[in-house]
Amino acid sequence: MPIKRILNPMNLLIAGLLGTMTTVAIAQDSSESPVVAEINGEVITQTELNQLIAQQTGGGTDLPPVQRQRFLDETINLILLAQAGEAESVEPTPEAQAQLTNSRRQALAQAFVRSFAQMDQISDDALRARYEEDYGAGAPLEYSARHILVSERGLAEEIIELIEGGETFAEMASQHSQDGSAEDGGDLGWFTRGDMVASFADAVVALEPGEMTTEPVETRFGWHVIQLDDTREGSVPAFEAVSQQLAMTMVNERIEARLDSLRESADIDYRADWAQ
Repeated sequence: MPIKRILNPMNLLIAGLLGTMTTVAIAQDSSESPVVAEINGEVITQTELNQLIAQQTGGGTDLPPVQRQRFLDETINLILLAQAGEAESVEPTPEAQAQLTNSRRQALAQAFVRSFAQMDQISDDALRARYEEDYGAGAPLEYSARHILVSERGLAEEIIELIEGGETFAEMASQHSQDGSAEDGGDLGWFTRGDMVASFADAVVALEPGEMTTEPVETRFGWHVIQLDDTREGSVPAFEAVSQQLAMTMVNERIEARLDSLRESADIDYRADWAQ
């Protein structure tokens, strides 16, 4: 799995917002959608019903009428209970309120990302230029590596000493690494230099197979101990085979640049003592 997708939460966020394209598409233009039921003056639109069905079925909304009726009745029951709670001035629990707040944020973020991606279409010429940039010089070298991610340099230095003293890299990763690769002994699979964040990439490229970094490597995600397991020559894929992936990558990069700009201009005040 490419290191960017493991280490960069921004990319994970964007992928999540763009990944459920069916749900996002269903969510658009709900104000113009036909009304399928009205409960005490509160309407359910076809788009709203389709979205609820998609959430339950994993994206499928083309159901027989009898199944759609079942989902509609469940939605009506939900609305009746919500109306009863509102009538009795029932206050949501802090957990429920947090869920409502996060759902609203998710919906607004999805709408913005979707709109941004549609306004900034990737042309075929731009895709072919990116393909030439990525593959024109031949297949990039691929790397197989492991890493251990921790939050403090001192801990990373201690881990390096332990490994140099005879502990296995995989065991140290399983015990100490603070990302999802820990359960696989820090194994990141095969990736290219372009898949990695810059400082991590530089450290990997500087290693010979079997070598480990002798100093911790810092990225904005923490401190890494890295071991290069092997390298291999990659293969050049056909343009048609990677054009969709290239388009998504370019969209992600443009959204990430916009998000970086938003962060730079935002007034962000970290309040938790563990937050940086």
